[in-house]
Amino acid sequence: MIAYFNGDFLSDDQVHIDPNDRGFLFSDGLYEAIRSYDGRLFKVEEHRRRLLHGIEALRFDQDFVPDIRSIAEELLMRNRLEDAGDAFLYFQITRGVAPRSHAFPMKGSPLTVYAYARPLTSKMEEQEKGIEAVTTPDIRWSRCDVKTIALLPNTLAHQSALDAGASEAVFIRDGFVQEGSHSNLFIVQNGVVKTPPLTNYVLAGITRRSVLDLCRSLGVESREAAISLDDFYAADEMWMTGTTSEITPIISVDGKRIGDGVPGDATRTLQTSFRDMTKNF
Repeated sequence: MIAYFNGDFLSDDQVHIDPNDRGFLFSDGLYEAIRSYDGRLFKVEEHRRRLLHGIEALRFDQDFVPDIRSIAEELLMRNRLEDAGDAFLYFQITRGVAPRSHAFPMKGSPLTVYAYARPLTSKMEEQEKGIEAVTTPDIRWSRCDVKTIALLPNTLAHQSALDAGASEAVFIRDGFVQEGSHSNLFIVQNGVVKTPPLTNYVLAGITRRSVLDLCRSLGVESREAAISLDDFYAADEMWMTGTTSEITPIISVDGKRIGDGVPGDATRTLQTSFRDMTKNF
């Protein structure tokens, strides 16, 4: 596999991270995950804007921020993925290498930039049959709108879901649904599609935004609104969204069946429209 590292394209086994990198020492970094469909980068501009939001929030030196579109296109080409089905592209940017100190390095210190691309196969069985989820208390920090590499609470939550025989963990804060360990969440209640509003506890998911746009174009009533745990359990339909999961139905939460226990009509309609969109953008 050919990766990108600090301005060079090289074999991934040639990538070496300095132990004084602040990403290693402090989780002082950001990441983005982009998908391509048959070599076409999906919503890459939206990913770039979200990355810039994080760069501004963490006060990274913007002079060292690379063009992720051109890097992504080059990675697809060098790994022969430009016309070989779908691919997953990962970007990670840290504040760079510096002696360990809580204080930022001096201005002008270069960032560390790493990226790779690999083939990706859609999880069609999960998207057709649906998955189970569990809830967990939200113990994360208060800037979940920034896509940082500090994902230990998410990792622990996701593993707790796997240990329980489920596929996703749903963060609950003060009795309200926030998001999944690696997804945004939607329910259907009395014919209305609802998703938690964007706050400092909810990441602005690219697929989340795409689903809301599809609802508007299809004439499906949708709303960004707080969702209590009681309303979550009582939903008629439910799904999670994400770059790799796309639109994946959730058919039970904490062992409680959602709706009829099978993906519903709104879920199927939006899945079909989303797939059509990824073929024709």
